[in-house]
Amino acid sequence: MSEKSQQQAITQELFEHLVELASLELSEEEAGYLRRELNNQLKAIDELDAIQLDVGTRVTTHGVPYTKQISPDARDDDWQACPNPEDILAQAPEIRDRYVVVPDIPHTDLE
Repeated sequence: MSEKSQQQAITQELFEHLVELASLELSEEEAGYLRRELNNQLKAIDELDAIQLDVGTRVTTHGVPYTKQISPDARDDDWQACPNPEDILAQAPEIRDRYVVVPDIPHTDLE
């Protein structure tokens, strides 16, 4: 691992903090595996960052330039009514005023 990777490595202390923030319950084996994989991802990012690019290389979000010549036309965004909404609503465990009721998500303030 490069010096830069060593500085960016996820320490045990940082990992435990992230696990707490995410409210994860991990076994020791799972935690070790996940921390190792996260550090491997950081290492891969460092390796990509080390690749020298020509200053004329344009930034992209993907490797394929989607030009007008090779891109399909955008389709119309047509709304279509559901033929049997009652059949869909009947599958939900709880309905109120034709809305699906979902469990409340508990919130805690982060310090």
